[in-house]
Amino acid sequence: MSNTQTTKLRDMLDIAQDEMVMRDRIADVLEQGPMTIPEIAQAVGYTSREVAVWLFGMRRYGRVEEKGRADVDGYFQYELSKRHQSAAA
Repeated sequence: MSNTQTTKLRDMLDIAQDEMVMRDRIADVLEQGPMTIPEIAQAVGYTSREVAVWLFGMRRYGRVEEKGRADVDGYFQYELSKRHQSAAA
């Protein structure tokens, strides 16, 4: 639907409606290892703004967690939570 070159920002309601689908896609990407929001956005083909909304929802419900400290650009790496990793195995 949207990609990283889209200039029109999507409405937050539209972004939230995609959460159920995107949390699985983000989890699939994070199975490769920890990534920052921009890295995840590039991997799934959506904007960092959209990925942040989905990722923070995943963090709120314990599906992902921050790893270590922020990088020089201020981005944390995120990884699947230990609980989620063991449930997927």
